[in-house]
Amino acid sequence: MILNKKLSKYHVLRSLLYLTVCFTLVNPLISSFAKTKILQESLARIQAKALKGDIYYQGALGLFYKNGEHGLPIDAEEATRWVSMAANKEGAFGLATLAAIELEKGKAERGNFLYDEAYLHSNLRELGKDHDPLALYCLGMMEMDNPPRNIPKALRNLEKSADLGFATAQATLGMIYFAGIGVKKDSNIALKWSSMAAQKKIPLGMFYLGLAYSIGDGVEINDDFAIRWIRAAAERELTMAQLTLGMKLALGDGVDRNLELAVQWLRRATLNGSAEAALQLRKYENTLLRLSGAPVTFAKNQPVNEIASQAVNSTLKVDNRSKYSTEENLDYTSSISQNDANQELSLHLPGQSIASNQSPSNESYLSVNSAEQNDKESLNELGLQAYKNKDFKNSKQWFEKAANHKHPESLRYLGIQYFLGQGVQIDYPKAAFWLQESTKAGDLEASRYLRIVKQFR
Repeated sequence: MILNKKLSKYHVLRSLLYLTVCFTLVNPLISSFAKTKILQESLARIQAKALKGDIYYQGALGLFYKNGEHGLPIDAEEATRWVSMAANKEGAFGLATLAAIELEKGKAERGNFLYDEAYLHSNLRELGKDHDPLALYCLGMMEMDNPPRNIPKALRNLEKSADLGFATAQATLGMIYFAGIGVKKDSNIALKWSSMAAQKKIPLGMFYLGLAYSIGDGVEINDDFAIRWIRAAAERELTMAQLTLGMKLALGDGVDRNLELAVQWLRRATLNGSAEAALQLRKYENTLLRLSGAPVTFAKNQPVNEIASQAVNSTLKVDNRSKYSTEENLDYTSSISQNDANQELSLHLPGQSIASNQSPSNESYLSVNSAEQNDKESLNELGLQAYKNKDFKNSKQWFEKAANHKHPESLRYLGIQYFLGQGVQIDYPKAAFWLQESTKAGDLEASRYLRIVKQFR
């Protein structure tokens, strides 16, 4: 009897030990699934929880609007609205995403403060330790953007988030490895992450995949694929994609030249806050007026604000989808071979012309004689044409002549050439100097590039 009791107690203890071991092994899987659940939840459910005041979901919804997750278009206004609600209650994603938004506006002090608040006074670190993909992404961007930068730690957090399936983290890694931001440029890794994000319709992933096809980085140049992916990103309101598409249409780079469409896309990019697009928009609007030969007319007693509003509305209603295959047919990622991905990317920063396998027509060149008369716009245009055709020695000469007249765009491109070693030896101090001069001359885009250059000094 005593023996039976001992045996019975032994069986109970063994069963408890077995259950404990099983729970220990399975618990991380349960936890991981629970924390990635938001990536599988429907947008309607996420919005409903955000409307009920859940700060986790408010911050997440703002993050999704900022980056175009869950099929949403990029919407800075909605993103700011939702993350501000969460930030007011010390929500982790609200504070971190609002910090990123402020930094993108050039408000470094405010952005850094909000990142510190997210790190010190929210549960962001606890969520990261619990393998929350959104928290890992925010922690990664914090290490990337908030001084003192820690690139290895940033990449570890972003890779964990990307491995858990967060498409924005995948697209961000694609951008980092395409541009070589703090790491050696790597076409294999860039294509891997950008393709994954593009398949999930993340604008940033689609844009960089389009760039890869445009310049032949790791894949053969294919202008058709390039335009489709870039346009898909532009339609989801990615500003740099709208600017790039507008410039491609204006220059006839990989697509038939179409100044009217170019102006429409440049106007959309301008409405989204791109200073570079605003400069190019004025230029090509004037070109269109000269070509049409028609004076600008106004309806009698029509207020200027009303005219401007009509122009904006007409732009936003533009729909050229019939000229291209539908978005569902844009599955070109399967054609990417890792064995072929062995070419190094020439960094394409937003605002640059994209290299093309097409030769420009003679009509696209301005008169050298007029440029020699020290017309800074003509000098700059010749520099841009030479740069577009990878004639970096001549582009540098034209940009230097325009820079003597403090032309902002030429000053910026000189900085870019010294940063990338295009026609010159790589020289980060010189790159920083020219970009600082460009910023002083009023080029808002130069300040973005300057922040990147300073990481290499």
